[in-house]
Amino acid sequence: MPQDRLESAGAEAIRLKTLSKPGYVEHEELFYLIVELSRHISTQFDKLMLKHRLTHSQWWALMHIYKQEGLTQSALATLMQVGRASAGALLEKLAAAGWIERRPDPTDSRVRRVFLALGAVPIFEQMQAEGEAQFKMFLKDMSLAEERQLIDGLRHIRTNSEQHSTAPTS
Repeated sequence: MPQDRLESAGAEAIRLKTLSKPGYVEHEELFYLIVELSRHISTQFDKLMLKHRLTHSQWWALMHIYKQEGLTQSALATLMQVGRASAGALLEKLAAAGWIERRPDPTDSRVRRVFLALGAVPIFEQMQAEGEAQFKMFLKDMSLAEERQLIDGLRHIRTNSEQHSTAPTS
């Protein structure tokens, strides 16, 4: 990139920063930190799970199924933000490993619901042990009261986000 374009881009970045409204910088930093922390936790956990031959998609799907057993395959795909075909292929692998069961919906035979299988117990034991160690490190020097306050604040943000995403747009 020519020098004059670099200088122009730098000047635009500085100008954008000066346009920030008072208080916006703190909000911006909060959401930036949430996204960065999420990415960092995920990356670290990916590294830990590779030791157990578990991919990101596999442990992410298992966590969603654990939190909400009985989801439809389509709902799971939506939650994981992947296509239905990708989710279907992933679920095939998880079922072949004996970690999940896909059962027909009692009212609609076209729909399959996803449940954890007994074969997932050893995987969850490994995930839990690795997760506990990771969170001890991440939450080091944070009091239980601070942790609870942070959880409450994040839940509040999530509730607001969920209400906004389901509200009709004008």
